[in-house]
Amino acid sequence: MKIMFKIIHLLMICLIMAACGNDNFPEQSKLGDLRVLAISADTPEINSATTVTLTPLISFVNGGNTTLNFTWEACPDPGIDFGAEVNCNKSLSTLKQTGSGSFNTNTLAGSYYTGLTSTISLTINSAIFTYLSSLDSSLQFNGVDYLFIITYTDSTTQKNVQALRRIKLSTKASGDLNTNPSFGGILFNNSTLSAYPSSEGDFLLSGTSSAQTYSKMTNIGSKTFSENMFISWYSSTGEFLYNRTDIGEKNTFTPSGTTGVFVAVYRDGRGGVFSRIESF
Repeated sequence: MKIMFKIIHLLMICLIMAACGNDNFPEQSKLGDLRVLAISADTPEINSATTVTLTPLISFVNGGNTTLNFTWEACPDPGIDFGAEVNCNKSLSTLKQTGSGSFNTNTLAGSYYTGLTSTISLTINSAIFTYLSSLDSSLQFNGVDYLFIITYTDSTTQKNVQALRRIKLSTKASGDLNTNPSFGGILFNNSTLSAYPSSEGDFLLSGTSSAQTYSKMTNIGSKTFSENMFISWYSSTGEFLYNRTDIGEKNTFTPSGTTGVFVAVYRDGRGGVFSRIESF
């Protein structure tokens, strides 16, 4: 019994330590390994056949000057929220798109191999909207997801990372469709960020756009909702107190060294994204 008790006690300690490790918020904000920080779409939600332009935001500070190969596929959501695998293997060929390419990280903005990559175009054709029209009317109105799945592979180490982006397809009127948010700039202690901070202080966004209101069909009819706006913060050196803040909420930063890159990604919780990169 004593041995069994010790084993159970040890397992409990391990579980507690693992849980704490998964909640390490500062690590989420630290740039280093290959990461896809965001994928913006020029039109996050559409109601007719069109071409959607996607722009990934990549960071690979530790990779330096290297080549990244990538492959991508796009298809209607197979039901990943309900346990389906994140791929388009079972999608009809008429609803699926694929592509591939490569680029050198020295093409990214700044000297920290962090920035926007070349755009990728998705052609959302009439066949995809024919698929949408076959669904329940409330699903058509609320929208279904057309998934964009991209995998980047470091040609040197063969390590890879996968990212997912959802494009909403719906029958809403154009004025009710989701659009991207925006902001003016990044502030440090209420002034425009113009140099790497020399002491602890607060980060904040200026000129943030307001949340959109939008309609959604529920079991009691149409209701109006408001977006939940938030900012994700990233840095290559130093440490943010929070990896995410709400609109208007300050984020304390403790510097380390004298140079680095900062990224702020403004999101609306529905797919709208806007970002800015500052390096010093």
